[in-house]
Amino acid sequence: MTRTPILLALLFALSGCAHLGPGSIKGNRLDYNMAIQQTNDQELLLNLVRLKYRDRLYFMNVERVVSALEFNRSVGVGATFPPGVDPTVSLGPIAAAYNEKPSIFYTPLEGDKFVRQMLTPISLETILLLTRSGWSSERVLLQTVQTMNHLKNAPSASGPTPDLEPEFREFREAVRALRSLQRRGLVSFGRDAGERGDYELRIASDAGKDADAIRFRSLLNLDPALTRYRVFVGYGAPDRQSIAVTTRAMTGVLYYLSQGVRAPKADEERGRVTRTLTASGDYFDWSDMLEDVLRIESAPTQPENAAVSVPYRGGWFYIRDEDLQSKTTFSLLAQLITLQAGPAVAGGAALSFSVGGR
Repeated sequence: MTRTPILLALLFALSGCAHLGPGSIKGNRLDYNMAIQQTNDQELLLNLVRLKYRDRLYFMNVERVVSALEFNRSVGVGATFPPGVDPTVSLGPIAAAYNEKPSIFYTPLEGDKFVRQMLTPISLETILLLTRSGWSSERVLLQTVQTMNHLKNAPSASGPTPDLEPEFREFREAVRALRSLQRRGLVSFGRDAGERGDYELRIASDAGKDADAIRFRSLLNLDPALTRYRVFVGYGAPDRQSIAVTTRAMTGVLYYLSQGVRAPKADEERGRVTRTLTASGDYFDWSDMLEDVLRIESAPTQPENAAVSVPYRGGWFYIRDEDLQSKTTFSLLAQLITLQAGPAVAGGAALSFSVGGR
């Protein structure tokens, strides 16, 4: 009896697991990556919508994913030797399969450390880090700063939707001028190399007659003869060579951006969300303040053209895929949350869910 067919069958069955490890990475890693990223975006969007409705925030972090692969194989072999006939070998069925059993660990973000970090005002160092990383100074300052000298950036919007229109227009004009200077390389924000290490805003000396530089200095009541201005956290600049800023806490940033949620008119009429009025008693449109910043739409059914969408209160809320400004703001918000209140401050015990499958 020749054993070659049997050996070949066994080698064939065993070869099925030779590249199982690398193959499983190719098949699973991107799937897990995309699933975590997409659900993180959905959770963040959900919390913005919750704040618009004055519902409670809640975050859960995917702490880790552990995936175990089991390879099962079987080979059936039968041999018959009829009288007067050379031995022949018949092979039974050959089967090979693997099971994936992932364990997913969630950690609720709660407890004293998390709450404190969410309520702690954002530091100038964080603002410096973001602007040095390529983010627009206008987008960063709109999210993180409440006041700059006497200019107000809708401080009343750092909490539940206010009844009256916030003050924001001159602040928005100032940061637009600053962004224009940034694009042209005429302004920089950093720390002085001296012993005190003060934060400074520097305007290029050759920008003295630049319209944006003139307007920025005028709005903040800065000395136009200077090119360096001290930046510090506080209320009211003591002189014309300083810029005093107050920053939002992370909860304030979330509330501020939640004003970009456009709730269904039915929910407004039923009083489920606050209707903000102007000084003259007209309805205030929050898109006037958040133009080119963030716009979150609502629809009765799941939208097809959404970059991210989430169901809530019987409808759907989403950011359009072609709305690049809103998508950029949303990405900055996600990065800011990671800096201010990332997984390291998780307060609760991890919750583990194991799922078996084929």
